Amino acid sequence: MKFGPLSAILLAAAALVGAVPAALAADETAQRENPRLRTGPYLGVQPGLKDIAPGKVDVKSRGALRVLTWVGFQMQGAGGRVFLQTTEPAIYNIVASDPGEVVLELTDTRIQTSNDTRRLDTSWFPTAVVSVDARTQKNLARVTVKLREVVGYDLRQEGNYLFLDFRPPTQVPVAPGGPVSTETGAARPSEPAPAAPAP
Repeated sequence: MKFGPLSAILLAAAALVGAVPAALAADETAQRENPRLRTGPYLGVQPGLKDIAPGKVDVKSRGALRVLTWVGFQMQGAGGRVFLQTTEPAIYNIVASDPGEVVLELTDTRIQTSNDTRRLDTSWFPTAVVSVDARTQKNLARVTVKLREVVGYDLRQEGNYLFLDFRPPTQVPVAPGGPVSTETGAARPSEPAPAAPAP
């Protein structure tokens, strides 16, 4: 039997349609096996591009209380950027803390939902920032940025955003648990991590 060009297109389309369910099933299996694996578009705030995340459209200050609506991280520069979005320009203080942390307290500010207090684990990114935590204590929102090492940063406020832009770390960042070359400080992906010494 001889197939014409239209038949070839239809056969290719049928093969593609058959492959889609298999790809979706593989993605669902990967999600179940590793719930930290995320696929799909980023739906959160991107300053200057997307200023309102889903479910945040009608958020307003509550009387004199501002609302911290988003705690975000961006791969901005080699050091990374942490940004905070509030319903009105924040009143904040930098609080003395551990040298490997930067702590901001936003006065007269509440965090919108408990989901907004989830830790941002940024340790897999090659930046100075390891994690970001936000907590509310009475009418005070406290944001703690943990660093790989002590680095400088620039803090600036633009409208309802606070931006912390960190300098790059001096050591080459390695993903958590990754093996490290003693010569360069870079990860050696082909080698297994060294075993812990026996007691």
